[in-house]
Amino acid sequence: MTRQYYYLDTNYILAYLAYKHPEHFKNLDINPTESRLANSVINYLTPEKIKIPLFVLAELVTQLKEKNAFVGIDLLVGYFEIAMIKKEDLKKFVKALKILTKDERLEVMDRLIVAHAISSYECTGFLTFENRLITSRSIKNANKEINGSEGIVITSDPRSK
Repeated sequence: MTRQYYYLDTNYILAYLAYKHPEHFKNLDINPTESRLANSVINYLTPEKIKIPLFVLAELVTQLKEKNAFVGIDLLVGYFEIAMIKKEDLKKFVKALKILTKDERLEVMDRLIVAHAISSYECTGFLTFENRLITSRSIKNANKEINGSEGIVITSDPRSK
């Protein structure tokens, strides 16, 4: 199997959806620069190369409910396939999660989402606007321990190296 998909973080999918459907997301205080960047990156990569991790979908629905933004599921994920944890990735997922759990600065949902991306045989990169995830030493260590030198890229824009 080859790594061919980019996984989106919750903030990334929200920024993209706010760009595509501003009428539904205008009250969510989403950074317009991030919305434009998410749209640009996703168009560059093409939606066929992007998946939404199941944990991201759960967090997305929870955040929208908390903000009284009620939109249909087809609007939320209609562009992308859902990424599930595959049986062959489960041991790596548990190992990554154990490493990330030691870092108390990471929120529980972030640990789950990042552990999924790091452990997935199909994930080549994780797109997020959270700088603390991009620069996290514990995430870099988990990525290296799970994937060696073939780790995934964690960035807001994979076009800039």
